[in-house]
Formats: sequence, C-alpha cells, structure tokens
Amino acid sequence: MSNNRHHPTPISAATMRATARTNHPQPTVKKQRITPPLQALNHTLYIGKPTAQAALNAAVDADDTCESVYEQLTQKTKSLATETLTIEFPWRLRVGGTRGFNDLLLPVFHPVYGIPYIPASSLKGMVLAWARTDYPDQINRLFGTLDQGIGCVQFLDAFPTRPSLSVDMANPQWHWQNHRVNYKPEPHALLSMEMPELVIGLAPTRRGNSEDVKLVKGWLEKALAVSGLGSRVSAGYGRTNLTEKQKGWLKKTYPFQLWTAGMYGAFAPTNGEKGTPEFRPTAVRGMLRYWFRAIALGLYPPQQCQHLEATLFGTLEPTSQWGSLRIGVDWEEDKPGDNYHPHVYQGKICLEAQNKKHLSLICRVLELASHLGGIGKGSRRPLHWNEPYPGLRGCHWQLTKPQLSSRPKTWQIEFLPAIQKAFLAVETPEGVPGNGNPGKPGGRYQDVLNNNACIYLVPCPKLQHPEDIRDWRRDGITSQVRGKALTLLYEPRFKGVNKQGEGNANVGGKLETPSYVVIKSNFPEGKTPYQTVTVFGANQSSRAAFIQALPKDSIPVWTTSS
Repeated sequence: MSNNRHHPTPISAATMRATARTNHPQPTVKKQRITPPLQALNHTLYIGKPTAQAALNAAVDADDTCESVYEQLTQKTKSLATETLTIEFPWRLRVGGTRGFNDLLLPVFHPVYGIPYIPASSLKGMVLAWARTDYPDQINRLFGTLDQGIGCVQFLDAFPTRPSLSVDMANPQWHWQNHRVNYKPEPHALLSMEMPELVIGLAPTRRGNSEDVKLVKGWLEKALAVSGLGSRVSAGYGRTNLTEKQKGWLKKTYPFQLWTAGMYGAFAPTNGEKGTPEFRPTAVRGMLRYWFRAIALGLYPPQQCQHLEATLFGTLEPTSQWGSLRIGVDWEEDKPGDNYHPHVYQGKICLEAQNKKHLSLICRVLELASHLGGIGKGSRRPLHWNEPYPGLRGCHWQLTKPQLSSRPKTWQIEFLPAIQKAFLAVETPEGVPGNGNPGKPGGRYQDVLNNNACIYLVPCPKLQHPEDIRDWRRDGITSQVRGKALTLLYEPRFKGVNKQGEGNANVGGKLETPSYVVIKSNFPEGKTPYQTVTVFGANQSSRAAFIQALPKDSIPVWTTSS
C-alpha cells in the first residue's frame, strides 16, 4: 500500500486556535464585569470534590472576561518597546508559578492584573542561557551583571494578546514503587495557556541603543525556536516550531500519520458527553516511555532501568532531574472527527539528544513502538467500530519510514537485535533483570519484553487501511478492518470483561486492568498487510490458549525461548 496517500488541505494553526477553546462551555451572554482568573480561584469550589477542576473552570470563565485587559496590555507593550516580537504557540504553554490550595500547581499570575503572563526575568533568563554558548563575550554588556551594573537591553513582561487560559490534564499511569512499575492512573487537573499568542517587547536602557535591541531580538527568536519557553518543553509544552537545531544537540525527525477515536485532556467523554479532543504531544512521550521500560526491564535489573529512565527522560520526584532527551511534535489536523469518523492528523516527531547513543536508543524505541502499538487512548487496539456499545475504538498510526514487512529475517536478524544493541551501547547490564511479571487483574505491573512475552506477525492480505473506510458503522466491525488477531481477541473466551462482567480479564483486561495483548495493524508499502500481536506474561494459561488459537500462518519473531 502506498504511503503517498491523498491528504486534504491541513487546517491552519489560526483556525485550530479559533475552534479549540471549547473545553469549557462559553456563556451565551457577554459578561460585563471583569474578573481576574486569580481572583476566581476559590478554594471552596474544591472542597468535597476529587479534583480541583471546578475551581479551575471558574478561573477559565473569569479569564474570558479579561479580553479588554489583554488588549490594553498588548497596546501598552507596543508603545513602550522599540522592538516587539509576536509569537504563536501551536499547542500549550506552561510557566510555573506558585502552589495553591491542596498543593495545586498554578501558572504565574500577574500580581496586579491577576492574569497569566510571562515575567521579563523568565524571558531574559531563557535568552541568556541560550546566548552563553555562542556569544559569551557580549552577554555581560547586553544583559548586565551585579558588578558592572545594568545592561543595554531591557525585557518587558509579556502578555497574551487574548484570553487563552485553559484547564489541562496530566495523567501519569505507570509509577515506580519499590523497584517495580505499577499501573495506577493519577489524573491531575491544572491550568495552562492554550495556543497563546504573545507580544514580547524589548527596549534599550540608558546604556543601550537600537542596534543592541535588534541584536537581542534576533537572539530571542533563535532561543524560542530551539529551546522553547516555560516548563515541560521536552514533553511538547512551549514549543514554537521544530525548524531550528540547537548547537550541541543531535536531531532526527520522523513524519507520521494518525487516525484516532480521539485524544483527550481535562475534558474527556464522561456519562455520554462528547468531550473535547485535542492532539497531545505528551501522549507521544508517554508512549515512548512505556516501550522504553518494556525493553529495558527485560535487559537490566529494575534499579538500573529506573536510573537509566531518569537519565533519558528526567524526573519530577523525589528530586527534579533534567533528561538528556527532548521530544517535540509538529502536527496539523487533516480531518476533524466526530462520533462516526476518526480524527486524522499528520506531522512529524522530532527526537533530540546531546548524546549520540541516547538518540540512537530512543529512535529505535520509536520505530519499534510504531509497529507494536498506538498512541494515546486505544493504543492497544487497531482502529475499529465496537458493538454492542457502539463507537470508534482504538487508533492507527504509522511512520513514513521505516515500515517493516512481515518477513521473519527482517524482524529476527535485523530489527529486534538492532534495538537491543542500541540499549547495550548506552549501558551494560549490571545484574539480572527482574521477573517482569505483568501482574493480575486489578494489580497490573509494567509489561516487559522478556522470556515470558511473545510477538507474532499475523498476515492479513485483505486488511483495510483506515483511510479507505467510508462507513465505520458498517465496515468497522468486519474482519477486514479489525484484522484476524482482533477478531480472535473479541471472541467471548478472550475478550476483556464488559459491563455485564462477561469476558476474560486475564487476556483482554477490564476496567483498571490494561489488556495483556497489544495488537497493531501494519501496512508496509507494496507488501502484504499484517498485524503484530504482542502478548505479555504468555505463560499464563488463558493467554497461552490465545496464542495457540492464532492463525496457523502466524510468524513468531519473539517467543518464550527468545
């Protein structure tokens, strides 16, 4: 199947921005009174509720009343500055401030206006950090020092040009505890700026001139392009684009396409509500972290794996640590989805590292992940239509390259050994790996590609690509869309437990228990389509029975003897 599929004209960032702020219902009557969002953060809205989302919703509503404040502050910046830079962020921006009630992490709010903003000190610090590498001889004169006094250029506080405050969600699902990774989703609502547009102003001090300001403006543009702004840049926040390469960083970019029933942040579908989908770069990072552990825990002792994960991806607790990797995503929505059609995205995933071996390792993880599973919601299933509870389930994504065929030699002699080699080039195992037990229903642990896991390639000559499906309600339930492996998994003896308590949680999983089987449809160009079937804890009797029931022409490329 060709990769050169037709794509409709992508939706621009401006159009996306105009339609994206539907997270929280907007009032039908224009509000007259201006209420700063900081003032609206009332802790009483949190009392007795499992999350702070009600209080955060109130702050978002209040932010919508402040449009005139943003307009006035934007004009004030333009009048005070001799040079301005207007910058758009295609996703979200987080600049951490203080901890509010119940340790709620809040963005920086202006102490007078009570709206989110970027302090001048944050902007200056970002540019200074970037310039130290290439322009060490000029930074003291331009930015000033304690000994030499003020510099030549001053930064002004930067404000969004319009309301952009939005409820966001962080939902870590896998957690290290006692040298074991437990499955325990912990959603945390927070505030971030969604697709903001900032006007950043620069002006000379009494020691500077217009040429100094123009020079620093150029540095500012470079710093934003290569470093991003704010916190969690490595997870996709605060990125302006992926076009610039920072000195000292290595980079590799992978074009991708995604068909999904929907990614969701704070406003996921509940109780029949539609929800508000958005592409979330954090899902890409989470996917890479999951498959990194699946491989690393099969090679290293748990303590060594945890240390290597922290080295690559960084940590937040118990001590904060910067990771050696940065993951950026640039994307456009080709087709907005609905209840009966998938959301379709295309873009590129950018992997960056300062260490060549670290970059090689994470590239191999991405390539493996693109063949074994999905991204975000429904990552363990191909995209299909579900019955008797109707709706789209699963997802499908693919990299433009590589797209592996189902040829056994490609997997067993070339691809899988190359992945292991990339890990061992970074660190040699310092002991014996753990048992890698994926746990029982209700007590799931991290899945591990070890000698109790299997990967099979299931040829599916008539498998239909999601782009070729016109009527998902009619065609999405057929074996040509579900594929042979998913059709088998949906048999009553293997299917996950449903609302009536019917099914097999030891194979298909259930609520709070992810499936032990991951199925991915693959469409290599010019080759026979196939599905990869990954089974964790394959020595368990029900899962062993599922493996035995796979089609006879299935190709084992990773078995319990591997």
